[in-house]
Amino acid sequence: MGKNTLTNSSRPEQTTIKSLQVNLQHSRAATANLMRIIAEEGTDIVFIQEPYIIQNKVIGISKRYKTYTVPEGRCRAAIVVANNKLDTMLIQ
Repeated sequence: MGKNTLTNSSRPEQTTIKSLQVNLQHSRAATANLMRIIAEEGTDIVFIQEPYIIQNKVIGISKRYKTYTVPEGRCRAAIVVANNKLDTMLIQ
């Protein structure tokens, strides 16, 4: 399930993006466990509900990953891009 296969017309091979969806229930321990899973499994993108937050900022996600959240208001979800080869941006 968490795999999407994309084809690039300039390259004949297939590229796989490994994704994960998780509800962390605002847990610090679950966030630490998620960081371990990302590293071990080679996950590219993580879709998070109820991230661990302090002062409305997602805490516990490695700084080497791109993290996208709502810029204003209460943070209820986040998208973490762990693969720096993926070109991503936040569209508002």
